[in-house]
Amino acid sequence: MTSKEISTEHPLPKSIHINFLDQSSDDPNQTNSNILAKEYTLDIPRIPSVELPLCVSGRPESIAKAVSMCGGINKIKDMLKKSTDPEVENYLELYLNDKDNKNDGGSSFFNEHPIIGKPVPYRDSSVVLKIVMPKGTMKKHEGNVQKSLASLHSNDYKITPVAVVDNTIKFREMSDFQYCLDNVPAANEYVQSFGSLEWQNIKQLVDSVPVNDTKPQENISNLIFNRGLKSPSSDYQLIPPPRLSMIGFPHLYKYRKNPLAVKKADGVSEVKGSYIKNYQLFLHTLGDNVKVPIEPHNNLQHDYKIAKETKIYPGTKQSSKFYESLEECLSILGHLFEKRPIWIKRHLDGIIPKRIHHTLKIALALITYRFTMGPWRNTYIKFGCDPRLSKVYAKYQTEYFKIERKLLSSPTVRKNIPKLSESVFESNVPGDIDTRFRFDGKQIPWYLMLQIDMLICEPNVAEVYDKVQYLDTPNEITGWFSELDLVKIRRIVKYELGCLAQGNLDFNKYKLKYFKTMQYVKESLINEKDIKESQAVDGDGDIDMDRESNENNTNDKEFKDITESIIDEDEDDDNGIIAGEVDEDALDVDESDSNENILIADAMEDEMTESKEDFDLASANFQDVVARIMESDPVTAKRLQLELEGFVNINKI
Repeated sequence: MTSKEISTEHPLPKSIHINFLDQSSDDPNQTNSNILAKEYTLDIPRIPSVELPLCVSGRPESIAKAVSMCGGINKIKDMLKKSTDPEVENYLELYLNDKDNKNDGGSSFFNEHPIIGKPVPYRDSSVVLKIVMPKGTMKKHEGNVQKSLASLHSNDYKITPVAVVDNTIKFREMSDFQYCLDNVPAANEYVQSFGSLEWQNIKQLVDSVPVNDTKPQENISNLIFNRGLKSPSSDYQLIPPPRLSMIGFPHLYKYRKNPLAVKKADGVSEVKGSYIKNYQLFLHTLGDNVKVPIEPHNNLQHDYKIAKETKIYPGTKQSSKFYESLEECLSILGHLFEKRPIWIKRHLDGIIPKRIHHTLKIALALITYRFTMGPWRNTYIKFGCDPRLSKVYAKYQTEYFKIERKLLSSPTVRKNIPKLSESVFESNVPGDIDTRFRFDGKQIPWYLMLQIDMLICEPNVAEVYDKVQYLDTPNEITGWFSELDLVKIRRIVKYELGCLAQGNLDFNKYKLKYFKTMQYVKESLINEKDIKESQAVDGDGDIDMDRESNENNTNDKEFKDITESIIDEDEDDDNGIIAGEVDEDALDVDESDSNENILIADAMEDEMTESKEDFDLASANFQDVVARIMESDPVTAKRLQLELEGFVNINKI
């Protein structure tokens, strides 16, 4: 549900233009014309929206009811205004039942709790289009917009962008179970007494409760129930708990237990550590009006100042020596960010020593900020460094690649894909990025979120990179690069990654030549006339040549066949690889920084944490337990091994 009445106060960015390929023509002889449609500017109003887990129709009554369930239009407006302030924690409550309307399923006594909706500003932007078409077209095609447009000539409809939705409140909690208690005697007694706020009714209920009943359990058999009360079998005579589900969100897959949680001998669990907040600074847009931060969050500065004075970081204990480790980490990061102002955290994981790695997020928040969108998304950027000001920062832009599930279903492909099993490891290049993160065309990198300078180790990508023409100013999509140059790089990397995943190291040189010499972002814009003309000039069949003679004798027909086959394929033959768009599920939890709270051990013992992480006492056998005891007390372990043959289940004793 989107309301035009609600508006945010962000300044508008510079104009962004969009156009659509119009393949229709009034000329019957021009069957495959490639005409660009009218260009539209996105210098249009920015509006917020509320994404509801409800079926809301366009009828005013339906919209009014949905607004009422959220607390009213004023409540929604207030939440949307607050959502643009990163310092304010806010949410919107959605009640699924109308308590004031019994005829519509409401109840005078209900155990309902609301679903919490939280704002997601600047993260999901979408364009609201106004489509005008002849009356009755939508009804004829059962409300299907795509079929309706396909049935019309381009002159019979009009599409205009009217707004951009850049601030959305989303509801992701489970709705849980709801119970109507209208026919429950105990609930009715409460409503008629305390619910009525009448003193006489309240006094009558209190007086009906026995005084000084020393043995209430003996009266259970004497209780009299009203058997004549007709109530549906779905109504329970016991008041249900406020919440039946103990969690607001479903558990995620690949769940891992807290490595600092330990269970004592008496069975009581405890966490030997504390949680501290990292206060990482984020920028949500690349607009010219946004200034890059030059210092950390105020709260983080306050905590760090206290730590320097007391030598104990707030929220940690002196025994953990967190402050000393943090200072060492800051010293290392200082040198690293002098050499390279923009880093991916995964690369830093292999450089920061394992014994102080738990301080990395706090250290990064003290010296860097991050973009949540654009070409430098998911990188850590040194305070004061603005990658929008100089082309030298183009090489630090990030590109995303993912191997599709259809390839991963093959055991051979899974065997060819290297995995970085440990979150903390040691780089094979001391003080620098591990070579296994780089793409050289000979092996699949450890991590498929790659900065541009991690790609130019591959000769074909380097050839394209050396000839790029940088833009005068960067944009939110391609940064400093033109779209065509990025498409060339992506096509080369996608093709080679797909080959490597399938164990093919013999790349097709004609395909690579074609990718390097593409003239258009979409291959469908290349017509046969362009190909023939370029081939008539160039004996090698290259599309983009300087019309110079070439001494190499290339098989002209083979290149022509391959070129035509590429054009005949889908516009973006991914070769089993997805590129360009961020896949949130593929990003590591550490990169996404979805949890601002960091767990810090009271006494950081990495070896003990590692060994305990995969050890489950409930499923461990006798030898597993003895082996674990052997790590800390070899003498006792040997004695147990000699004297005991195994364990007996306590239930069988």
